[in-house]
Amino acid sequence: AAASQAAGMGGGYGNDKAPWRFTGRALYQLNLVRSSEARKHVPKDLKLVELFGWTLGGVYLARYDDSPAGTFDEMVALGGLVWNPPTSCAWAARVLVNSKEARQHGVKTCGLPSHFVDFNDELDRAPERHGWWKDTRPESGLARAERFVKGGWKNALRKNDEAPKETKGGERVVVRDGKGAELCSLALPHAAPSLPGPRIKMFLPSFSGRTDTCPDLLKYSLELNANLRLSAPVMFNDDAEADPAEGGCGKKKKKKKSAGDGLPGFIERALEANRGVRRFPPQLAVASLTASDPTPAPAAVVSDESPAAERDAALAGILHGKPLLCIAFDCMRMDVGVPKVVPVGK
Repeated sequence: AAASQAAGMGGGYGNDKAPWRFTGRALYQLNLVRSSEARKHVPKDLKLVELFGWTLGGVYLARYDDSPAGTFDEMVALGGLVWNPPTSCAWAARVLVNSKEARQHGVKTCGLPSHFVDFNDELDRAPERHGWWKDTRPESGLARAERFVKGGWKNALRKNDEAPKETKGGERVVVRDGKGAELCSLALPHAAPSLPGPRIKMFLPSFSGRTDTCPDLLKYSLELNANLRLSAPVMFNDDAEADPAEGGCGKKKKKKKSAGDGLPGFIERALEANRGVRRFPPQLAVASLTASDPTPAPAAVVSDESPAAERDAALAGILHGKPLLCIAFDCMRMDVGVPKVVPVGK
């Protein structure tokens, strides 16, 4: 009966068309997140995978060229890892999409905390920027040399003067909710290099559900094929220098206490280079840590019914986690299966 209930939720892409295929590219960033923050998003009866009071969260940022909902963008804030013997699954704390159909599918079919937002790259207000979001690169030295040889030095200089000045900073994207309020700001890494990385195939099972629309715990399969490479991190800056587009002028804000303060010494020293920059933490199977069952005071789970200020404050605990690794999936093809109800007690 439970399985038929999940199959009948509908309101999305149609279970008869599963697995649902998404193509495009994505960034997945792993962050160290405090267990106390992760528990605000993970159901109380699920065991959190943690070590020394920390778990693995992060952000998944994708641009889909094609999907059952057409072209759209998605950002998933991952609260942490939950134990699913013999491995672990990522738990989505918030899903942000700029497609109403994708949002409806996430809420009604997958039991995800999906919200409709606008990803505003604000390219019109600043000099030309290149990066992952537009998938463009600055002109290479070889291309400039070729233009110089073909057009002569005078022609090359004239074109350089006419061209918009490129800034040292990368692309910036502002995420706004349905009412236009800013949720967060992203500073994105460079676009993919010309030579693709190795092609890989991964299977990433994931949990969802425990929402008003889908009260059961759900599990769905995810098969991902993509060219894999390491990427510079996605950054979330709220205490960095003035915008590079403004010429780098301005004073630095007073440095705030880092969300990573209090890490075990050997981890803190390894992440020392990241101090002073808060980086925006996207779903990836990782080697499972030993699942422990500590007994701290239980944190209240934050849901969509919680006040907006409380939801945003809880989400900030994930976004301000310590970045560990950012992986880029280029030429990605992702197949997602129909969610199935997890029987109680398993």
